[in-house]
This record gives sequence, structure tokens and C-alpha cells, in this order.
Amino acid sequence: MSYIFLTLALLSSLTIALFLRVLEHKESSRIVVIASNYIVAGTLAYFLSNKTHVTGTTLIFGIVVGLFFFIAFMTFSRAIKTKGIASAVTIGRVSLAIPVAFSIFLWGEKPLPVDILGLLLIFFIILTWEGKIGKLSPILLALFFLFGFLDSALKFFKLQFPSVDDGFFLIIVFYSAMAWSWGYIFFSRKKIKLGDIFSGFFLGVPNFFSSYFLLKALFLIPAYIVFPFINTGMIILSALFGYLLFKETLNRKKVVLIFLGIIAVLLLST
Repeated sequence: MSYIFLTLALLSSLTIALFLRVLEHKESSRIVVIASNYIVAGTLAYFLSNKTHVTGTTLIFGIVVGLFFFIAFMTFSRAIKTKGIASAVTIGRVSLAIPVAFSIFLWGEKPLPVDILGLLLIFFIILTWEGKIGKLSPILLALFFLFGFLDSALKFFKLQFPSVDDGFFLIIVFYSAMAWSWGYIFFSRKKIKLGDIFSGFFLGVPNFFSSYFLLKALFLIPAYIVFPFINTGMIILSALFGYLLFKETLNRKKVVLIFLGIIAVLLLST
């Protein structure tokens, strides 16, 4: 049963990426779809999570994380559109380097040789991904730092607020992201279509369950198994489906860098 949760977490994350890629072929408003997804994700979190008492500090922290969830989701969607699903997912997944670096420099954890090697590999991937050394596109660079920041924020949450239920924290994060995104829509007077709202409702289901099943898997399976499985699985499957479904091509160099990214994720997850 534990590995069913692990597989479902992977498939939910993959569904998000594929669905965002499919939307790019339609005349959809990215912001409306993403804002609507948080309505469903937050509601599912409310009904399926344990309700616990939270302090004002926890609430404020969750609201801030929700803002970055919204920004990261928008950036991920745009990166998929402009750079392809394989590039967006690979760069997003190797951002695991950022919480590892925070663990070493801010939280005093001792790095192992494999950690240092993994960080060096990711540094090499970031430097050379776009062909010219140090010329990673702004959208992919932003995605790298946003995903890395969110992973670090969630680890900080686990360290600073251990008594707060993970699922209940997701309620705060999802509803906060919903408020930020809809606030942006109304203040910028974006056009709202009913079809985009329904697309968002569909997206909200895998968005919630990707976190829900991940938390379930982490409760039953060691993290050193969960994170390599999810991250390497996402890199491999996104490249495969990008090629099979959307005819995205990867040159030999990017195939090598994706392979190095898988190795780096495995090293940093040991």
C-alpha cells in the first residue's frame, strides 16, 4: 500500500505538468486556470486533513508560502510553454540543491561527499543547460530559485512548527494562493471564461493529491526512497511524454544533462 501512495504522488505531479502543457494549445488564460485550481485544492485539503490549532506566526508563514506557490505555479506554466516540459521539469527538480545548501549553511548539517558531488553536478547543469556557459534563460533561472525556495520553506515549516498537521498547513497555503491569484485577476481586470474555471477545477485535483500522497508516502517510506523516486521519475517521464505526445526534441547534450540531473538528484537524496 505504501508504494501505491508513492506511485500516485508521482502520477499526480506528472498529470499537472502534462495538463499545463495541453493548455498551451488552447486559448486559455493561465492565471484564471491556476487561480481556479486552488479553489478545489484548498477545499480537498479542508475535508481530508486534520484540523489543528495554529498560531498567528504559522498563519502568516502559510500566507507568504501561498504567495510563492502562486508565483511558482505561474512560472512553471510559462516555462513549460516557452522551454518545453522536459526543460521545465528537469530544472524544477534539480532545485533540490537549494534546500540541501540551506541545510548545510544555515541549519548546520554536515555535507557528505555525495552531497558535494551532487551540488557540483547541478551547478554544471545550470551553467550549461542553454548551450552557452552562464546563459540560463531568466524563466528557467526563476523556476529553479522559486522551487528551491518552496522546498526550503516546507523544510523550515517542519523544523519550526512540528505540532501543526501537514495537511492543515496545506489548507492555509492553498487558500492563501487562491486569494493572491484571484486578487491579481480582479485588480488587473483579466478576462474570465467559464471554460478556464472548469479547467482549473480539474487541475486542482492532481495539485492537491500530489502533496497529499507525498505526505502519505513519507509517513510510510523513508525520505531517501521517496524523493529520488519522485524526482527522477518526473525527469524521465516528462522527457518521454514531451517527446511522444508533444514532439519536443532534445539534442544529445540535453539528454546527457538530463541523465546528469538524475544522478545529481539521487546523490542529494541519499
